[in-house]
Amino acid sequence: MSSAVAFLGPEGTFSHLVALRRYPKRSGLPCATITEVFHAVRSGHAGCGIVPIENSSGGTITETVDLLIEQAGHLEISEELALDVRLALLGKKGTAFKALRKLYSHVMPLRHHRGWVRENLPSVQMIESASTAEAAKKASLSATSAALAAPGAAELYGLSVLRFPVRPEAVNVTHFFVIVPSDSSKSSSASSASNRSKTAVVAALPQTPGSLHRFLGPFARAGANLCRIVSRPVPGQPETYVFYLEVEGALSEPAVQKALSGARKMAVRIQPLGSYPSRPRYRTPLKTSH
Repeated sequence: MSSAVAFLGPEGTFSHLVALRRYPKRSGLPCATITEVFHAVRSGHAGCGIVPIENSSGGTITETVDLLIEQAGHLEISEELALDVRLALLGKKGTAFKALRKLYSHVMPLRHHRGWVRENLPSVQMIESASTAEAAKKASLSATSAALAAPGAAELYGLSVLRFPVRPEAVNVTHFFVIVPSDSSKSSSASSASNRSKTAVVAALPQTPGSLHRFLGPFARAGANLCRIVSRPVPGQPETYVFYLEVEGALSEPAVQKALSGARKMAVRIQPLGSYPSRPRYRTPLKTSH
């Protein structure tokens, strides 16, 4: 099996920057989609994969949830990582604002920062890119172009941080999962390396009134805190759903064991997806070229 780290590419995406921080000595394998990241790990082309699970402004990444459910028993979560995703205006070092003519970024950053752009860069043409990393790559080709992208992408594409278009304290956080083959996961032992750990499961419930209420009861009685619960439709079975849940605590902790033992009695099926440490957030350095 390869030791490469698969990530949602191209180089310079937030997934790539997290991969560089967590695994600085391992080779990276950029993938075009989250599905391809899962496939790379499942097929052995990568030893692990890094995929986004939640953004503090955009919510849960349902594609990742669906793939975790689909690959239950084959792949599981070994770690949760997090990164400040503060965007920066990247350009050639020393470029003056009045010299900029084109601004590249993904559609969402362009939309969210439209007011700032119109106020500070009224003459630039805003151009949508497939990703913020691609935007940085395009901006690197011209001294009159800039990109709204991750600060960490500046070094990858020979650019500098010209300015942060939002207040430095306005942090947007994205959470990521490290996924590994189920038979090679070290999640149970790794969870002890962090003061904060979580356990993820997928549950199928009876299609009867009150089934979710009854299922959640054992967690409350055991004092096990649920920090995420997502309902997802079952493909090919209209009006049938499964639930993805995360509970605070490792699978080895008595409260978690008690909660899951009680919940199993209320469920048609419960499938563990991993017990893993939630590591401290990686922070974005606040530096500009001015």
